[in-house]
Amino acid sequence: MAEGIVNFVLSKLGDAAVKEVLRIYGVSGQVEKMGLVLRWAQAFLKDADKSRRLNERQKYWVKLVRDVTYDIEDVIDSFLSLELDAQRQRAQEAGKRAKVKNIIMRWLRKPTKLPELYSLGNNIEEIEKKIDEIERSRDIWDVNSLGDNGGDVGIRRQKQIIVPDNDDPDVVGFDKDRDNIVLKLLDQDSKRLHVISIVAQGGAGKTTLAKKVYNSLGIRRNFDLHLWITVSQNFELLGIMRSIAEQLKMEPPPSLEGHHLNNLYECLNGKRYIIVLDDVWSENLWAELRKVMPDNNGSRVLMTSRFEDVAMKVDATHTLYHLQLLRHEVSLELFLKKAFPQNPNEYYTNNLSEISELFIKICGGLPLALVVLGGILSNEEPTHDAWERVIKRMNQHGVGNEVSEVLASSYDYLPFALKSCFMYFAAFPEDFEIEALPLQRMWIAEGLIPQDDGSTLEDTARDFLEDLAKRNMIEVSRAVCDGSINFCSMHDLMRDVAIRKAHDENFLTVCSNPEEQSFSEARRIAVHQPNCDEVMECANPNLRSLFFSECIPNCSGHRYIKVIGDMRDPFLRIDDIKIVGFERFTQLRYARFYSKVLDFENSIGRMRNLQTLEFQYFEHNVDLPDCFWNIKTLRHVIFPCFTGVGSLGPPPKVSLKNLQTLMGIRNRESWARGNLPNLPNLRTFSIAMTERLQIEVIVEFLCTLKKLNDLVLTGRDLLIDTSKFPFCANLTKFGYFGIGGSFQATDSSLFLINVTQLILGDLEMQQHHIALLEKLAKLIFLAFSGIQFVGGKIMFSTKGFPCLRGLQFNWSNNVEELHIEKGAMPLLQQLRVVYCDNLELPQGLKYLTKLNTLQWYADPESATTTIEDIRQLCEHVPTIMTEGLPQRRH
Repeated sequence: MAEGIVNFVLSKLGDAAVKEVLRIYGVSGQVEKMGLVLRWAQAFLKDADKSRRLNERQKYWVKLVRDVTYDIEDVIDSFLSLELDAQRQRAQEAGKRAKVKNIIMRWLRKPTKLPELYSLGNNIEEIEKKIDEIERSRDIWDVNSLGDNGGDVGIRRQKQIIVPDNDDPDVVGFDKDRDNIVLKLLDQDSKRLHVISIVAQGGAGKTTLAKKVYNSLGIRRNFDLHLWITVSQNFELLGIMRSIAEQLKMEPPPSLEGHHLNNLYECLNGKRYIIVLDDVWSENLWAELRKVMPDNNGSRVLMTSRFEDVAMKVDATHTLYHLQLLRHEVSLELFLKKAFPQNPNEYYTNNLSEISELFIKICGGLPLALVVLGGILSNEEPTHDAWERVIKRMNQHGVGNEVSEVLASSYDYLPFALKSCFMYFAAFPEDFEIEALPLQRMWIAEGLIPQDDGSTLEDTARDFLEDLAKRNMIEVSRAVCDGSINFCSMHDLMRDVAIRKAHDENFLTVCSNPEEQSFSEARRIAVHQPNCDEVMECANPNLRSLFFSECIPNCSGHRYIKVIGDMRDPFLRIDDIKIVGFERFTQLRYARFYSKVLDFENSIGRMRNLQTLEFQYFEHNVDLPDCFWNIKTLRHVIFPCFTGVGSLGPPPKVSLKNLQTLMGIRNRESWARGNLPNLPNLRTFSIAMTERLQIEVIVEFLCTLKKLNDLVLTGRDLLIDTSKFPFCANLTKFGYFGIGGSFQATDSSLFLINVTQLILGDLEMQQHHIALLEKLAKLIFLAFSGIQFVGGKIMFSTKGFPCLRGLQFNWSNNVEELHIEKGAMPLLQQLRVVYCDNLELPQGLKYLTKLNTLQWYADPESATTTIEDIRQLCEHVPTIMTEGLPQRRH
C-alpha cells in the first residue's frame, strides 16, 4: 500500500534542513499545502489498514495518492540536490580572493540553473493539479467511507525465542514418511549409488521432510559426508559445483572444465556420502552432477522436485516417493499449533471447531497453507465473529487457486508498516539466505520503519522481522543463541506473492526478462542476471533502490539512488569494482559491497545522508578521508574484521551521535587520553589496536560508551587484563584476538559479568582462566580459536558453565586432553571441534545429556580420533557431523 511512502515523505517535509532549502527556493508554501493533503491521506490509509476493505474506486484513489507522493519526493530531492551543488560551489569559491573576475564568473554560472528551476516549477504545477483531482475525487468516489472495521492490528512486541524451521517442534505429519525414506537410504543390499526422489506440489512440505531425513540420527551416523544443495528454478551449474566444493572445504572451481570437476569426484571417491538436491526443476541437472558422483561405495542422493518427469530422468538406481498431503487429523493438529501458539486448548473453549473445519478444507492438507493461515488467525481474537471476517475477506479474492488465496490473504492481514517490509523480500534471489541485520538496515534507509517512542529504529525493525516470522511468512534458517534471527529466507510460493504485490503497488520490480518488462516507473529494481546495463538504460531516472547479484550496473543516469545492495556470491574472489555514476549519489543512505569500490573515497564527502556503509570483503586497507566522519547521519559503518585490514577510525573530537555500529577499524595514532571521538550511542564496536596504542587510551574510550553491548578487540602481543577494564552493565558479547598475546582475568573482573557470548582467539591461556570463565552465570556461547593452552590440558569442572549451550574449539593444535567432569555444562547442546588434531576424544562427552549436535573436523593425515570412536561414545547425540576422520583404527 501507499502508507509507507506517504509517511516517509511527510517525515522529510518535517525535517528542518528540508524546510530551509524549500524556503530558500521560495516553494515552501506550495509544498506545505501538498503536505496537508498527504496528512489526510495518511489518516485514511490507517483506517483502511483497520478495515482491510477497499472497493475498486478507493484502490484507484490510493494509487493516485501513491503516484503524487512519489512526484513530491522527486521534487524535494531535486531541490536538495540543487542546494547541495550550490553549497559545494560556494565552498570551492570560499578560498579564492574576491576579485572582480570571480564575481563575474559567479554571475555567469547562476543562469545555468534556470532551466532546471523552470522545469521544477512546471513539475510543482503538475503536482498541484493532481492534488486538486485527488481532493475532488475524495467525495465523488466515496473515499471517506470504509464501513465497519475489524479492529486495529498492531505488531506484537513480546519477546519469544525464534526457532529455525528445520528444527521447528511444531512441524507435524512427516514422521512416518521420514522413517520410510531413512530405511530406503540405509538399505545395505546395494553398494551402487541410489537416488530417492520426493515428488509433490509446491508447499506440500518436500523440503521440510528432506530436512527431517537429513538431520535424522541414522543418516548422520551412517554417512561420512553430508551435503545439502539448494537448486531452485534458475540454478547455475557452476554455482552448484562451488557449493559442493565449499561444503567439502575445497577451493571453489573457477570453471566447469573437466579437471576441476575431477577434483570434486576424487574428494568424494572412497567415502560414503549423502547429497540432498532440494527443489530440482530441470531434467538436465542430473546429467551434469552425475560426473562428480562416484557410485560404488553405498552412497545416496535425496532429491525433491515438483515434477515427476524431472525425477524420472535419473539414470541410476532410483526410487520415486510421492509425498501425500496431510490427513485431516494431522492438518488440524498443525493448524491449531500455529493458530494458538501459546495455548492450543483455546480451540476447544471458544466454539471454533466448525469454522476451523472450513479453514482446514480451504488449505486442502497443504502444510504451507496451514501454517500461514494459522499465522493469520494467531493475530486475531479467538472468536467466531473475528474468524468469520477472515473467511469473508478470503472470499473476496474470488474463485481460483485456494492455496494462493490463503497466501495472498496473509499479506492483506499485515499492518501497513509490515506490508512494505514483506514486499521488500521480492528484491532477493530465489532461495537466497538473507542476513537479518543488513535487511533491517535497508528497511530503515528506505524509511519503512516508523519512529516509536522509547525504541530505536533498529529495535523496531528487529520486532518487525520477528513478527513476520511468527506469522510464518518467512522461514528462520539460522538463529543466534539468544533467540534472535540471524538469517532468514522465504518459500518460493510466498516469494511469488511478494513479487506480485510489489509489482502491483509499484513498490519494486524484479528483472526477469528485460525485453518484455517496463522499468520506466519502477522506484526499486532487483537485477539478478548478467544484462544489468540493458535494464538501467530504460529504468526510471528517479530510481531509488538497486539490487544486483550478477554484474555491476551503470548508474550514471540515476542520481537519486538511496539504497545499493550488492548480493554477489561472497565466497567467490571478487575484485575491486567501479560503479559508474557513484559521484552523483548525494541521496545515498545505504550501501553494501563485497569489495572495495574504486574512486569511492573521492565521492564520499557529497553523501550527506549516508546511514550505513558495509564492506564485506577485501584484502587491503581502505582509509576513507576525514570528511567521511563528518557525515552526521551515520548509523552503521562496517569493514571486514581482519587484523590489519579496515579503515582508520574517526579523528579525535569528532561527534557522531547517531552511530550505533563501528566495525573493522584501526585506531589513530592521534588518539590520546582526553582526545578521543565522541560516540555516545555506539552499541557494536570492533577495533584492531596498533602496538603504539596504550591500553589506557582504549579503556578511557570504552568508558565513554555507555550503551555498548558488543565489543571485539584485536591486537598483536597485547596483554588484556580484564580487571583494568571498565564495568559495562550492557556488555553481552565480547571477543578478543590477541595474535600472540595473553589474557588475564581475576575474580574482580566485573567486565564480563553479563556476557552471554565470548570468543577468545590467538591467546595464551591456563587452567585458572577456565576456572574463572566457568563461573560466568550468563554465558551461553563460548569459542576458543587458535588458543595456546599451557600444558595442553583443559578441565571443565562439576557445575561449571551452568548456562552454556554452545562450545567451540577451532585450530588449537596444542590441546591434547579435555576433561569433562560429570555435571559440567549441564545445558550444552552444540559442540564443535575444528582442526584440533592432537585432541583425544573426551570421555566426558557421555555426561553431556543435552548434547544434540557434535561436529568434529580434522586433517585426515594427523587425526587421532575415528568416526567409530565418536559413534560408540556418543550414542545419545542425535546429530554427529564429521569430516577428515578415519572410519576406524587400522
